Amino acid sequence: MPLTLHLLPLAATVALLVSRRVSMLTAGTAGMALAAGVLLAALMVAQPSGASAPDWLAQLPGLFPAVALKAGEGAWLAWHAMSIIAAGLLFHRAFEARAVKAEARSEAKTPAERRRAVFVACLLAGPFAESVTGFGVGLVVALALLRPLNLPPAHAAALGLFSQMLAPWGALGVGTRVGAELIGVSFTELGTASAALMVVVLPSLLLVFWRLIHGAGLTSGPIDRVRDLALMLALAGLLWLTNRFVAPELGGGLATAVLLLAVEARRLPRDAAGLSRLLALLWPYVVLVGGLMATRLVPPLSGWTADHLVLDPFGGLAPMPLLRHPSTWLVAIALVMLAGLPSGRALAVAGPALRAALVPMAATLVFVELAAFMAASGGAAAFGQAWQAVAGSAAVLAVPVLGAATGMLTGSNTASNALMMHIQVNLASGSGLPLIAAAAIQVVAGSVCTLLTPGRIVLASSLLGLTKAESAIYRLALPIGLASTASLLLVVTVWVWLA
Repeated sequence: MPLTLHLLPLAATVALLVSRRVSMLTAGTAGMALAAGVLLAALMVAQPSGASAPDWLAQLPGLFPAVALKAGEGAWLAWHAMSIIAAGLLFHRAFEARAVKAEARSEAKTPAERRRAVFVACLLAGPFAESVTGFGVGLVVALALLRPLNLPPAHAAALGLFSQMLAPWGALGVGTRVGAELIGVSFTELGTASAALMVVVLPSLLLVFWRLIHGAGLTSGPIDRVRDLALMLALAGLLWLTNRFVAPELGGGLATAVLLLAVEARRLPRDAAGLSRLLALLWPYVVLVGGLMATRLVPPLSGWTADHLVLDPFGGLAPMPLLRHPSTWLVAIALVMLAGLPSGRALAVAGPALRAALVPMAATLVFVELAAFMAASGGAAAFGQAWQAVAGSAAVLAVPVLGAATGMLTGSNTASNALMMHIQVNLASGSGLPLIAAAAIQVVAGSVCTLLTPGRIVLASSLLGLTKAESAIYRLALPIGLASTASLLLVVTVWVWLA
C-alpha cells in the first residue's frame, strides 16, 4: 500500500489539531475512522494476489471481525486510562467539596521566604497534585500558592506551568501506562526508563526557572542554585527508585511527597492538635499512596491482590487487577469522602465530576484506537522506514522533536503517546538507540510539552484573572519546552554516537 495512504490518518489528525477549528476529540475521531478504513484496505490488499475486485468485495464482510478485534483490543488498552480519568476527577471534586479547610498561612515576607515558597509551589506541590490527580490540577494548586506572593502576573502564570513537568506520571501515570501497553513493554520498565531521563531534563528546567524568578524580581545566589540542583537530582533519584522498586503510578506522587516533607519539615505543626488538623485535611492522599504501596509491597497482600479479581478479556493483553488498580482506590476513597457530605451534596459533586470526565475519556479512546489501527495496518512501520531512507543516521534525532510537537498539539500525554509511540520505536530501529529508550524519550518529551498547549496557557491566564495575556505567558513558558527537548536531543545524540 502507498505510504501516503498509510499516513493519511495521522496527517489528517495533525492538520485538524493545527487548524484549531475542531476539538481534540473531533480530530481524534476523524483520524480513528480513517485509520480503521486504512486497516481494512490493508487487509484487502493482503488477500491472494490473483483475487479480482469483485472477489475483494465478496470477502469484505469477512474482514470486519479482524478490524473489530483490533478495536476491542484498543478499547481495552484505553479503558485502563479512561477508568483513572473518571476516578481521578471524582476524587479531586470530592476532596474539594469537603468541609475541612487548610489553615491560612501568613504571607512570606523576606525575599528568601518568597523564593522558597515559589520553589515549593512550582517544583514540588504542583507536580505532586498533578501526579496524583492530573488534568491540570497541579496548575490550579501551584497558582493558588503563588497568588499571595505578588509576583508579576505573566511570570506567575509561566512559573505555575512548571507544575506539569512530571506529566509522565500525571494522573498516576495513565499516559505512560498506555504507551507501555501499545508496544508490549512493562509499565515498570517504561516508567523506570522515563525516570532515568529526568536526571538530564530536570536540571535543564532549572535554568529556565532561575531566569523566570529573576524576571519576577527574586534573586538566586550560588547557595540557592546548588540547593535547587541537589533537590532536583534527588527528585530524579526518587522517581527512579519509586518506579523501579515500588510502582510506576506512584513515581511522581511519592517522590514529590518525600521531598515536600523534607523541605517543609521545619514548618509542619509540632503540637497534636495541629498534626490532627493536617491529617484531617490530607488523609485521602495518605490512604491513596499508602494503599497502592501496600498492595504492591506488603506480603501476603501483594500476592493476593495480584491474583484475585483480575480482568483479562484478551488473554494476557494488559490484565487489570482490580484490587490494586489506581482507579479502584480513587473511587473507594472518593466514596468515603462523599459519604461525609451533607445529604444531597454528594450527588451534586459526583454528577458534574463524571460528566466532566466524558470528553477526556472519549478523546483517550479514539486516540488509542487510532494508534492500534495504524500499528495493525503497518502505517507506523512504513513511516519509520520512509523517514530513515530520507534522513539516514540522523533520523532518530526526530524522536524528541516529534514527541514534543505532538504533546504540544494534543495537550495530553496519553494522546501524544498513542499517536507517536509505534512510529518512535520504528524510527529507533537500527540507530543504536534501544526501543525502551526511544519509548521513554517519547513519553518525557510529549508529556512535558503538554504545558505549552493553548488550553494550559488559557487556564493559567484565567486562574490569575488576566485578559489578553496568553501571548506574553507563552513567550515566557516556551523555553521550558525548548529546554526539555534540547536535553533529550543531547541524550539521543550521545547515545547514538557511543553506540
